[in-house]
Amino acid sequence: MSLFRKMFGFGKREAPSLEKPKSHLAFVLLPFDEFPANDAIIAAFEKYSQGHHAISIASDEESDSAGTETKDVVLVTVEGVGTAFVALMPRPIPHGEAEAAFSMSMSSFAQDSRLPEHRAHLVVTLMPSAETDVIEGMMAFTSLLAAVTDAAQGVGVYWGNAGATHTRDFFLLMASEHEIGPRILLWNGVSRAAEGGGKVSFLSHGMNQIALPDLYLTCDARSGGDGLGRVFDLLTYIASRRKAIPAGDTIGATAEEKIRVQYVKSPADPKQIVWKVEM
Repeated sequence: MSLFRKMFGFGKREAPSLEKPKSHLAFVLLPFDEFPANDAIIAAFEKYSQGHHAISIASDEESDSAGTETKDVVLVTVEGVGTAFVALMPRPIPHGEAEAAFSMSMSSFAQDSRLPEHRAHLVVTLMPSAETDVIEGMMAFTSLLAAVTDAAQGVGVYWGNAGATHTRDFFLLMASEHEIGPRILLWNGVSRAAEGGGKVSFLSHGMNQIALPDLYLTCDARSGGDGLGRVFDLLTYIASRRKAIPAGDTIGATAEEKIRVQYVKSPADPKQIVWKVEM
C-alpha cells in the first residue's frame, strides 16, 4: 500500500529536518570607506541587546602615512554565544546584488522607500558555539548587526541568507525590539507571485537560518495585504515554538479557523521543502 501511495502521489510529505547553521553572515552598506570605533559598536550593542549579552572587541590597528591608526577587521566575542568578525571592504557589493535584493525586504513596501547608494561595506559574521540555542544565536547576531549599522552610519543591511536588503531606518526600528516578532521581518525576505484563480502567493526566504522550513502561503488576491501579515504571524509562531508544525495539523487565528498544513516542494527551488497553507 505504501508503494502504491508513493507511485500515485498520495503519500503525505512530512516536515523537513534541517541542520542548525554553523555561522551567520550579513553585510552593512556604508556611504563611505571608514571603520566605526570599537567603543561606538559596544555602546550600540548594549542598546539593541538590552542586557541579554555583552561583547568585547579586539583589533589589530596600523598607522597610515599621516600617523592615524586604522583597522580593517575586528574580532568580536559575544558573551555566552560565540565569536564574530567585522571586516571592512572598501568597495560596493558587486553586480548590484544588494540593490536587487531590496524588493524582497518589507522595507521596500513603505511609500517612497528607497535604498541609498553605498560605496563600501562591512562583512559581519558570527559563529555560535555548538551549545548556543539557535534563536539565541540569531537574536545576538541581529543585535550585533544593528550595533554595527548604527555605529558605522550604515545606509542598509544586505542579509544574503534572507535574500533581502533592508533600509537603515527599518532595520534599526525592528532590531530595537528584542522580540522574535519584529526581528523575524529582518531574518526573512518575501517574494510574491500571482496564482491561478485570482490567488496570490507569498514565499518566505530565510527560515533555514533557524533550522525551520520556509512558508508558502496562498490567498485571495483581494486580501493580499492580510495574507502578507499572516506570513509573518505564522513565521513568528513556529520560531517561538522552535519546531515545525506536523503535516496534516491545522492552525488558525481563532478556535473556529482550521487551516491544514501541508509540505510541498518550493516553487522557487524544487530541492527545498516548504510548508504550505491556503487561506
